[in-house]
Amino acid sequence: MLHRKKLQGCQRHLNEKLKNPKFRDVYDLERVKVALAQRIAEIREEHNLNQSELARRMNVSQQFISQVEGGEGNLTLETLMKLAHSLNTSIRISFSKKPCRHACLMVA
Repeated sequence: MLHRKKLQGCQRHLNEKLKNPKFRDVYDLERVKVALAQRIAEIREEHNLNQSELARRMNVSQQFISQVEGGEGNLTLETLMKLAHSLNTSIRISFSKKPCRHACLMVA
């Protein structure tokens, strides 16, 4: 019960902070970066690769892969393409005509 009350308090605090447009923009960007990082790690695991093996395929360090999967930094299209090629998968980027209120970038 106490745990639930703490979570509700945190959610209320977050909702208040999200009323600030600058905070919301940063929050939305970080949320998308984390979702992308998690998806990259999932795909790597689906291919039964560890970080070192993926790093070898990409000709980068294991630390770099760890940073990517930790959501650190900004991934370039070049890096995303290298990741996709190394994981024998593809990238799909689409633009929607629908306007969106918050984060318009989704990871699938």
